[in-house]
Amino acid sequence: MNRIDRLTAILLSLQGGKHSAREIAQRFEVSRRTIVRDIQALSEMGIPIIAESGSGGGYSLPADYSLPPLALNLHEALLLRLALSSLSQLSELPFKQARESLLDKVQALLPKREHDNLDQLAQALSLDLPKRPYPTPFLDQLLESVRNQQWIEVTYRSENGVSEQTLLPMHLSSSAGLWYCEAYSSERQAMRIYRVDRFLSVREATAPQLLEPPVDSIPREHPSHPEIRIKLTARGVLRLEHQPYVAHLIQRTENGEGWLCMRWRPEEYDWIVRTLLQLGTEARVLAPEDLRLRVQQAIKDLAEHYQM
Repeated sequence: MNRIDRLTAILLSLQGGKHSAREIAQRFEVSRRTIVRDIQALSEMGIPIIAESGSGGGYSLPADYSLPPLALNLHEALLLRLALSSLSQLSELPFKQARESLLDKVQALLPKREHDNLDQLAQALSLDLPKRPYPTPFLDQLLESVRNQQWIEVTYRSENGVSEQTLLPMHLSSSAGLWYCEAYSSERQAMRIYRVDRFLSVREATAPQLLEPPVDSIPREHPSHPEIRIKLTARGVLRLEHQPYVAHLIQRTENGEGWLCMRWRPEEYDWIVRTLLQLGTEARVLAPEDLRLRVQQAIKDLAEHYQM
């Protein structure tokens, strides 16, 4: 990174909050002395940088200071356009109109002489997401519920049928072209993950009387969850590499075989069972016993289903 780019990046960083010279130096992989000189150069340009010494000190900008519009270089514009274009493959998107206007702004912030180059690079690259024809009409409402910590009453369609539930949405995420809502269920007194396209209705609700207050979701890899150990053949390793949730957890051996060692919520074992059925004899569960028995039962159920 040349000095002009670094000065711009430092200025953008300071607009986000106070940082010490050491923190800035570590981020840009330069010496603390270099950062001090950069701060001095910015001050000489008329930037009102506030310097605080002592413990907890650092550099910052006045709260009412705003940067003038900055031009993007070709690669910055390409990354933004690539990300925004890939989002258009989702069936629904929060603030859909904002995405369109932001694409126009990205184009406007790039020097005109680079417009043709941007179009050529954008045609040479793509980020593909699976296209799902499932509408999610309550996506914006769920996002507002997360932001406002608003309880909702929902009608939800799952594999077990249609149910009425009272939820406190905590987080929204997208994976493999589908939207998911992580929420605290009043009925189950626990966190659950819901497919957003399976909500049939969503309406505001008053907070219910709970036995225990809602807590943030415990991550899958938390030590309190059972440890799963699965032996994989070489072919099993190659096939499981396509699963985004677990591909990074595969431990490969020299002969191409491997192990899948991880911790997982027991209430989400159904997904693992379905994945293992797809692998067939290319995978074998060694632990925990509960998961191994669930796979055995699923195989028996499948065999009975196809008996003539």
